[in-house]
Amino acid sequence: MAILAAASSSFGGPFILSGTDSDDHGSNSGTSGVGNSGGWLFMQKAITNLGSAVTNGNTTAYVLGSSSTALTAATSAFDGAGLAGWTLETVSVADFASFFDNTGAKKISSAGLLLMDSGSNVVGGVSGSSFDPYAAIINAFVGSGGGLFSQANDFSWVTSLVPTLSAVDLGGGGVSAVLSLTAAGTAAFPGLTDSDLSTGPYHNYFSDTAGLPILATDPSRSSRAVVLGGSGSGSITVRGVPDAGSFVVVYLGLIGAFAAFRRFMVRR
Repeated sequence: MAILAAASSSFGGPFILSGTDSDDHGSNSGTSGVGNSGGWLFMQKAITNLGSAVTNGNTTAYVLGSSSTALTAATSAFDGAGLAGWTLETVSVADFASFFDNTGAKKISSAGLLLMDSGSNVVGGVSGSSFDPYAAIINAFVGSGGGLFSQANDFSWVTSLVPTLSAVDLGGGGVSAVLSLTAAGTAAFPGLTDSDLSTGPYHNYFSDTAGLPILATDPSRSSRAVVLGGSGSGSITVRGVPDAGSFVVVYLGLIGAFAAFRRFMVRR
């Protein structure tokens, strides 16, 4: 899993928070899942990357509230992602409460991946504020090994979890720029180019990123962080601890250093 290798293992995930409205700036050349380009290709690669790193044992991706263009984009991106054995379902905004509290026919407990659109920036989008009541549940879902892909929906639900993280809203027009993948972003999205990521304006960028790995920036504006992502133990808000293997490596390293120090002292 590329993000797992590229990002700090101390963060929960896998998750991607993108300030772009890629669902509004992509297309498909024909058969669903084949020939995605522009923003839809970015979405496809993001879903491939995230799905391969989900560890909660579930293989259902849920599109949260999207309709019209937003749903078409998510469906085409998912169909092209090549996640064998996975299925795609939709949850209406009216059913959010029963989905998130596990009392409905569709439950977050059965989800492997949650897909959020770019809100008012795309036809059929869902306002980010619709997720505010469920922010802690989404955070716990990521912490338990579920995957999350969220686009430029103002991210109020995220900033309620991480007060130090600022998601700056650039308004409906957004900012047109050629975004640049970082080293972590290039590893996370093999074959994706800067132009694929830059098919339309971006509407949010992040400041005071609280250590979350930065996958893409706007180099023309002081390298604003436009896409964040992470994977590992813990959750979006809680840094995890190294696994047992990591402790063994550290322990053996300390033993080696101590032995070398003793040899040095004996020779003196």
